[in-house]
Amino acid sequence: MKSEDLSKFEKLVVQKLRDILLTKHGVSVEGAKERVLQEASRFDCPDLNEIAFALHRIEKGVYGQCVICRHEIPSEILEANVTARLCPSCQTAMREKSDTIR
Repeated sequence: MKSEDLSKFEKLVVQKLRDILLTKHGVSVEGAKERVLQEASRFDCPDLNEIAFALHRIEKGVYGQCVICRHEIPSEILEANVTARLCPSCQTAMREKSDTIR
């Protein structure tokens, strides 16, 4: 993913983090990404952990790559779900595998 795209998604991810802090924890946070992460670290919340992982992947330059096959996750999927980790093919394979286990 290009650096300008990573920057765009970083802003979306940080905003999602702010939204979760406000809606689930009643905490409004202004300021830089570091301030928002610091505030989020006060809570043990799976949603916040997912967002923190997305930010970590942005910092490493691997955000937008499937964690299984490393193919690119389409931007429209990331825009709808900033914590998406799987490409459509792997998502389908995981769903099918899950269905056969039941």
